Amino acid sequence: MNMNWNDLLSTARFSSESSLSEELMDQYRDQWHRDHDRIIFSGAFRRLAVKTQVHSLPENDHVHTRLSHSLEVASVGRSLGSRLGCWMIDQGFLAESHTANGIGILVQSACLAHDIGNPPFGHAGEQSIRNFFEKNKFYLEGLTVCEGLDFTGFEGNAQGLRVLTALERHWLNGGMRLTASTLGTFIKYPFTSESVVALHKGKHGVNQAELPFMRILADELGLLRKTDDSWARHPLVYAVEAADDICYALIDLEDAVELGHLNYKEVSILMTELVDQGAKPQFYRQFLEEPGLKLEVLRSAAIDALIHEAEKRFIAHYEALMTGQFDEDLLDWRRASAGEVIQRAKELARERVYVDYNEKTNAVRSGQLLTGVLTHLIDGAEAFYKASGTENKIGAKARDAINRLGKFRPKLEDSKYQRLLKVTDYVSAMTDRYLTRLTTDLKRIGYLDDSSV
Repeated sequence: MNMNWNDLLSTARFSSESSLSEELMDQYRDQWHRDHDRIIFSGAFRRLAVKTQVHSLPENDHVHTRLSHSLEVASVGRSLGSRLGCWMIDQGFLAESHTANGIGILVQSACLAHDIGNPPFGHAGEQSIRNFFEKNKFYLEGLTVCEGLDFTGFEGNAQGLRVLTALERHWLNGGMRLTASTLGTFIKYPFTSESVVALHKGKHGVNQAELPFMRILADELGLLRKTDDSWARHPLVYAVEAADDICYALIDLEDAVELGHLNYKEVSILMTELVDQGAKPQFYRQFLEEPGLKLEVLRSAAIDALIHEAEKRFIAHYEALMTGQFDEDLLDWRRASAGEVIQRAKELARERVYVDYNEKTNAVRSGQLLTGVLTHLIDGAEAFYKASGTENKIGAKARDAINRLGKFRPKLEDSKYQRLLKVTDYVSAMTDRYLTRLTTDLKRIGYLDDSSV
């Protein structure tokens, strides 16, 4: 059974009633341009400027944050999406109303949002939140197994879906109210934490809170069901994933050269190998031989080569993509012709960049900061609940926690699962800088001590 593009490119939008509906057309912007603009203007997207990519709050302003990374992934995604759109139109797979540029904007929009749910300190922050709940499972008492897994397996991907569909407010309610096709293209892991697929992948993209909406969305898009609460990916998810792979495989290395952790020669050799495997090696060779070559030129040529590689792989495996049978990355190092070089680039980053600056610095720092803040906020929320929502029945420390939660302040009718979600919603929205400042403030007024952090 095949998925079809008439469903996969649905422009229905999520409403406050948890249903999908159409909005009026804008004569100046198509529906995916509107999605693009809603993401760009959101507070969650703006905060990525002060969230870690690899190097935490670096003194060197030339290296990447989550915001600059997301913008670059979106640019690569637009180029790849446009190429795929052009090919699909030539093959007669898309209706006449669709353009290659439109498919490019759709992929670009999903790429913009691909890290929007990341907590402070990036992947180190994700792991710190998981570790906190693993070590403090008494906070999860009363939750179902499935609900508990959303915390012990905290995922920025699943948090991103919450941001897009619930937390960022649109004037018609229902989060940003993005089109079904943009949401489908965004959801890298269309399954819940307890599904057999999640256990195999070690990741999930849908929390229990968003599962009812995911079922509606999957039906609207015609995503093929694999198990009760897991579905085949939208085919364009692979383009988003490839764009992300391209950027972090190359640009993290470029940052490392900028900071002096890697040298120009070892990185330029890898990038030149990629250029030689691309579609236009002779065209780029004329620039590569210039004296004083800048790494930016090499990177541009390498990105072009990898976009071409991802396009070829998408075309070669089109049938498997449309039947939900494709279970690789477009740039899988075991399959793609350039994959072996990409794998060496990733290994170089893991051995010389991520280990030194992510695991040794970000992981320790984020773990210390998040442990203290999560403890303070959860204890306050639970005290508030036990006092039946009466502030004058709780202590000053608990009142501080409740007041800091602001719009994430739990309601008396919230379940324990919902109360914990509101805390992690608040914490994951923090920037690196705010989390650091909050911890300092809580220590100053005596609500955290050194043993808490």
